[in-house]
Amino acid sequence: MKMEPCPKCGCPDELYLDSSSAAEASWIECCWCEHRVQQKCDEETLVERWNKLSRKKMPEFCPEDD
Repeated sequence: MKMEPCPKCGCPDELYLDSSSAAEASWIECCWCEHRVQQKCDEETLVERWNKLSRKKMPEFCPEDD
């Protein structure tokens, strides 16, 4: 499943998805701004939730700014 860009910085492709069966949790982290979402669910469910996050205030991604 394709992940939408980071809702904080707009980075479209530097996203890291992982999970831990011991913690029964999954997380997505933006490697650009370190914004992170972690929840007790499987990776597919987390990606669905990530993709539903509001991006109305998401800036246009411009890597030269940082």
